[in-house]
Amino acid sequence: MQIPPLVGPQWLHDNLENPSVQIIENAWLQDSYFKAHIPGACHVPVHPYLKRFDDAGQRTQHVMAVDEFSALCHHLGLSSDRHYIVYDDYFGLFAARFRWVCCYYGLTNVSILDGSWRGWIEQDLPVSSRVEAPISGSDIDMTCQSSLLIGLEELLQVYQDPQIQLWDTRRPAEFSGRERTENLRQGHIPGALNLDWSELLCEAPCEGGARYFKPVAELEAMLSRLGLSRGKTIVTYCQSGNRATIGNLVLDLLGYSGHRLYDASMGEWGNLATTPLVIEPEK
Repeated sequence: MQIPPLVGPQWLHDNLENPSVQIIENAWLQDSYFKAHIPGACHVPVHPYLKRFDDAGQRTQHVMAVDEFSALCHHLGLSSDRHYIVYDDYFGLFAARFRWVCCYYGLTNVSILDGSWRGWIEQDLPVSSRVEAPISGSDIDMTCQSSLLIGLEELLQVYQDPQIQLWDTRRPAEFSGRERTENLRQGHIPGALNLDWSELLCEAPCEGGARYFKPVAELEAMLSRLGLSRGKTIVTYCQSGNRATIGNLVLDLLGYSGHRLYDASMGEWGNLATTPLVIEPEK
């Protein structure tokens, strides 16, 4: 069964009893799982950013190491013969992050739930409070897909290359530098194009309601207007490498190849003294 990167609530409901499909919750609110979740879902027991921690126990800007992710896969019982549907409590943001990390380590049998948790409950689909205990163990062979990631040193060398396009998925005020962030320096990487990740989603019908991805044709038109080209390598970034993975998901949906994530994003670039930055003047 060929499963696309994005599936809807009804599709998932129809496949709740499918033994080849497993559901994973990667939520911001860690205790939400124990109150209610999609039936059969397993809980990711680590911070939803899936970042590496240093020796002092501080979260870094970089994706978790292969041994850490391997241990997580072992805990969740991930296997190569099942397909995993990931959802969260934040419009798909942390589900997309989980999927990107899986792809980076060579796991391609992962999709995310369109509309996520809010979409599920708005459609009055069943929920459960039963804590699922996954059968630990994994047959996944971790292989870093280095072409999906770009680091600081390489980006400094290529950001001006005409074959490279930078997609900044932050809010316009962050991009321009008008919004004061936690970074030491503000602005964006020179040459970057800006399209806020949330613009890729339909507006919620009411405050706090579910948000679904816009139709593929509309997403295609948005990226075309932005100026992204299929013939170039697209590098996505944001503040911490989370919002940008929504961009990577959309690029996958639309069949773009060769896109990469600057995982450390502005949390690294904007806190260094010599990295080039552009601040746009007030209009």
